[in-house]
Amino acid sequence: MRLASLGTYVQTQHDDHEDVVGQGFIDLVHDQDLVISETRLSLDLGLTRRFGASLVFPFRVVSTSIRYLDTSGMEVDLVTEGIHHRNETVTGLADPLVMGSVAGALGSFRGVARAGFSIPIGRTERDPFAPDRIDTPHQHIQLGTGTVNPMLSAELTRRWGRWHAGAFVLTQQVVYENSKGYHAGDRYAGGLTVRRSLGATWGVRGGAEVQAETAERWGGVVHTDDGNRGRLDAMLAVGVSVAATEALSIDLALKIPVVSHVVGGQLDMPAIVELGVAWSFGGSPAHEAEEDHDHGDEHDHDHEGEEHEEPGDHHDDHGPVVHPDATGLDVVDLGPPGAAPALVPVPGKLTIFDFWAPWCEPCKKLDPALVEIARAHPATVAIRRIDVVDWDSAAAATYLTPGGFNLPHLKVYGPDGALVLERSSGASTLQALIDAVRALAERPVPAPPR
Repeated sequence: MRLASLGTYVQTQHDDHEDVVGQGFIDLVHDQDLVISETRLSLDLGLTRRFGASLVFPFRVVSTSIRYLDTSGMEVDLVTEGIHHRNETVTGLADPLVMGSVAGALGSFRGVARAGFSIPIGRTERDPFAPDRIDTPHQHIQLGTGTVNPMLSAELTRRWGRWHAGAFVLTQQVVYENSKGYHAGDRYAGGLTVRRSLGATWGVRGGAEVQAETAERWGGVVHTDDGNRGRLDAMLAVGVSVAATEALSIDLALKIPVVSHVVGGQLDMPAIVELGVAWSFGGSPAHEAEEDHDHGDEHDHDHEGEEHEEPGDHHDDHGPVVHPDATGLDVVDLGPPGAAPALVPVPGKLTIFDFWAPWCEPCKKLDPALVEIARAHPATVAIRRIDVVDWDSAAAATYLTPGGFNLPHLKVYGPDGALVLERSSGASTLQALIDAVRALAERPVPAPPR
């Protein structure tokens, strides 16, 4: 669950020719300031290892002020009050989003695809270009589209130790006009992100993205004298995140436009600032929580700094790993570190394959708990430990990455050789995993057939 607030200050200008007090009809400039903010409540739910669902509820606040400037830059007053612009604040719920996702490995990369739609709850205005409104005050700020709009996105990420690189594309298509004749513009976004984990708590990132929106239409017409006639923004982005607790993470991001183009006007947007707080509950996040960007107004997934562990300098950062005493128990380390040995269950025993790494702090807590279970059931429990080393190892590529698993990770086979449990964990869910393994170990072992 995530609560994020985004805000920016925008100055936009466009030329016009109007009747000015004391000067008659002259060329002038509409100089408009906007303070735009949006607060989003998002819920991401993992349905299975590969499939998930998301809900996003956005609330928008738009404050506008207007000045009229002559060609020398001096402020002037209109003979007739402006009908397109006013000093006002517009607030309300924007269109919520419902999304489904599927994730999986693509060779050494990890891919996530999403599809969904918007729900037309946000308020929309009547046609400002209608004959009965042309000469009366009106505004063009729309909190919603009034239509159900399909959305598609795709992301591809790759991990190199503490480094992550990713790319994304996204589009929202508006395929019909609403009951008031309003047809919002289609939206597009794409970008690249590089992230660096600083231990298990901090993370920093940087990247670039492009956002674009096509012109709005009223009754099938793109009006050229006002309204949204299309725009494009290219931005550089930087961010930092921190895991405040095992389940709570905080993220701060800054996006700086380097190219902005608005059809029919000029726009000055110094930066977009985002502050987000995320809370994970009910399970451990996948080790590839890569959605560390916010794609325009429609996409908000950022899980940096969650419980997942990152490989680093295994000796300098964490010291040598000391396993608990397992003398007399069926506990074996499989293969050299990083290798992907075959997983062969021990016949007649509950066989626990424990995937771990020296930099994984929850792994160090799980190890003695498993040995304790084996000590309580020495004749029926076997432990096989696999040192993953890092996410580029053969062990990770073979047994973890394809399923989107995290560390620590257990794969448990029953006495008959059948898989009975496979689960990753974070620090907050470690006890539940230990209890599940203990319950399996305490089951009676069936007698072999005669």
